[in-house]
Amino acid sequence: MNSLEPNVIALCWFVLLWGICCLAFFQLAGMYPIRRSEARDRTLLVLCNTLLWLALLAGTLAFGWTELRWTTIVVAAGIVFLFTPALFQAMPARLRDDNAGMVIGGVTIVAALGLLAFLAAGPMAPLHA
Repeated sequence: MNSLEPNVIALCWFVLLWGICCLAFFQLAGMYPIRRSEARDRTLLVLCNTLLWLALLAGTLAFGWTELRWTTIVVAAGIVFLFTPALFQAMPARLRDDNAGMVIGGVTIVAALGLLAFLAAGPMAPLHA
């Protein structure tokens, strides 16, 4: 009998990266729609974080597609997305709604993109290969 997912290490990385994608999504969703009355730096910060988030989303999905079974991607992504709002609500409000939180979110996304680039540099070997 085959195990559910032979590449457990890649699954752990996918769950971490997908969790960051989900947290960033909820943070960015609260920043839209952008109003003209908002400061220019806040608007630029939201737009830059959105572009970074889109890059992380595409990279995470591409990583999952190349390293995991599609059924594993669907189940793991669904479970993480289901429980992320509780984690997001547990964060302090200043990290969710303030410019400092957006900067921290952007730095986190950049770090996750760096991790994704590192992981993409070489294929993951399954544990029982």
